[in-house]
Amino acid sequence: MKAKSIKKLTLFLMIMALVLQSCEDKPKPVKIKPPKQVIDYEYADALEEEYKRTRYDTILKYLKIKKDARDFWFDLKELKKYIAYVEQEADSLGYKKLGIRIYNGVYPKNKKFADPGISTVFLVPTGIKRTSKASFLPISTLVNGGANISEIPAYNYGQAGDPPTEH
Repeated sequence: MKAKSIKKLTLFLMIMALVLQSCEDKPKPVKIKPPKQVIDYEYADALEEEYKRTRYDTILKYLKIKKDARDFWFDLKELKKYIAYVEQEADSLGYKKLGIRIYNGVYPKNKKFADPGISTVFLVPTGIKRTSKASFLPISTLVNGGANISEIPAYNYGQAGDPPTEH
């Protein structure tokens, strides 16, 4: 009878230990501070308004078109995957000080493209090739983020739509 009681007590204590262990406080997520380059919505709106005032209407008039894309949307999950891919490939190719350069582009007037004649943007990874040469100069000679890394594919095919509704 005592053996059964000891087994039951042992089982009870093991279950309680598991329950109490699962009740531990989970660590709070680290709060990420915004980068220095963030701008508020009003400033972003002012930049877009200046673009429209000084360029967009001129582009439409000069090209004799009714509309063109002026905003581009990329899925955040896919962008993160692309950035992780760039980091992986650039590391294996010997690049450091990685970045992304954003280019303006236009889809050619060709049946292969869904939006011929419409503007797009594409992202090209950049970096500085690691070298083993010693230098007494502590700064890079490539101030603007390095050269394009042509061995890594560029990123396109976000979603360009009609310009957003004016407010």
